[in-house]
Amino acid sequence: MRLALITIFALAFVAIAVFFLNAKPAVDPLLLKPAAFSYPESIKASCSKALPAPFSGIIDDNKTVSGAGYNLRTPSNYRPTIAHPLIIVFAPAGTHASRSERLVHLTKEATEAGFIIAYAHNIRLSLKAIEQLSSIPLDIQEKWCIDPSRIFYTGHSDGGTISNALTFLPEFEFKPTAIAPSAAGMDEKSLKEYACPAPLPVMVFHNKEDKHFEGFGKQAADWWAKCNQCEQTLDQPDENGCRLYKKCPESSKTYYCENSGSHAKWPDKNQALLRFFNNRY
Repeated sequence: MRLALITIFALAFVAIAVFFLNAKPAVDPLLLKPAAFSYPESIKASCSKALPAPFSGIIDDNKTVSGAGYNLRTPSNYRPTIAHPLIIVFAPAGTHASRSERLVHLTKEATEAGFIIAYAHNIRLSLKAIEQLSSIPLDIQEKWCIDPSRIFYTGHSDGGTISNALTFLPEFEFKPTAIAPSAAGMDEKSLKEYACPAPLPVMVFHNKEDKHFEGFGKQAADWWAKCNQCEQTLDQPDENGCRLYKKCPESSKTYYCENSGSHAKWPDKNQALLRFFNNRY
């Protein structure tokens, strides 16, 4: 089991060069600004415990007790007594949180949809790094009003691998509600070394021209589909290149999404990802 992780860590180290040689995270700056969320009139206060000062908007340079760093964005009109869904974005290899934010440019769309979103700083992939990063959702829940039943993981390349690992490794007790890993460095050979976690919704993104982890996305999606008690056959792709595995339970729908692009390219299907996390896909 540890040998499979060591192989994954070695592949991630090579991915550092691939990512920095090819990634071009230029983006409209408006997509990086928190937006207001239209809170429903019927929404009720959920956080009764005393939380720290209700910081809102852009809050950078947060650090957990274990040393994991992250930047956080709330809706611009954040209400500190309302429980919000949380997205944690794990970064590609060698990438700081702000560059990861530019790459995925989820801030405006996520906060406008009512999410709080955190961008984790990358830590060179290892078991210790995964353990450190696992402390982020707990740290955020101590400082902001979060719905513990709606915590989601995503990330690209190294970040996709971490999203997967934190979900299936048994030593990490906290598990996300759903995950959407992109360009992860996990293939069938490495994944079959691990026992399935409890079923959960999964949306796997992987680009057709990803030569660094060629074929890994479909192999990982097949593994998750089996774990989630789905059939191994897929529906036709929709407008986002996403295909649903057939006969999945409602509580563990599994998708494989494939579009054009190299390993370094974020799939840029943000609205599809947010609909999936909102259980409306």
